[in-house]
Amino acid sequence: MVEAWDVAETVGTVASAAAAAVATGLVAWQARLARRANASAHAVVIDSAKARLDAEAPDLDVRVLAPAWPPLRDANDSTSHLTGDTVWSLPRDERQTLVCTLPVDLTNRGTRDAEVTISGDVRPVSELADHAWNPGQPIEDFLMPGREPYRFHLQGTLTLRQCADNRAARERGRPLPHRIAGVVSATDRRDEGITDRWELVMTGCPIEPVPGTEDQWRLTVDSVVPQWKILTVEQVARERTYWISRRRGVTYPSVEDLLG
Repeated sequence: MVEAWDVAETVGTVASAAAAAVATGLVAWQARLARRANASAHAVVIDSAKARLDAEAPDLDVRVLAPAWPPLRDANDSTSHLTGDTVWSLPRDERQTLVCTLPVDLTNRGTRDAEVTISGDVRPVSELADHAWNPGQPIEDFLMPGREPYRFHLQGTLTLRQCADNRAARERGRPLPHRIAGVVSATDRRDEGITDRWELVMTGCPIEPVPGTEDQWRLTVDSVVPQWKILTVEQVARERTYWISRRRGVTYPSVEDLLG
């Protein structure tokens, strides 16, 4: 038979344990509130710092134009356009290349200078105007004064095999595996400042099988869209990095990271 004092002791133990759990939970909850409040205060400071850096940053506009059509045979000959009556045989000609070109305009819309680097599959419009550039190298660290325009080409080669692979991927509803890509980055050259980055991507299916043949290919003919849209360009979006100290490699955290 359970004694009354045993029941009282058990009840007291359970009550004490429950009170301790409540107290522990209350302390943890208060700690979470304190951390949340502290994070919110830091977020306000970070938002204010980023807004100041935004106001002081260069205002670079990156705009892509229509891809050139038709492609070139030779990157060093701007008149070597392929024609619609050119026919290739695959796999015999699969290593032959098409040179695809996308004009890109940069404009510094603000009054502050921007230091710009362009890398990847890129080429100056005129190498004579860019003496430091060599084929295959980035267009490095040139200064864009305010209100100053600059044009370059996103330009690269796709082999006929890569073009055929792209077409096969599109017909299966998959992302096209082969593309031509470059990156524009701009900085304000300050230790506490910004770096802006734009990724440029051009891809497409510029060749198609010749109807009624098994291995013959030609430039794509599309009666639905303009020919220059056969090469497509992915949407260009700016990615901005905010530096506490560029020299030390320290960036401002995102507000989402603080509050998450």
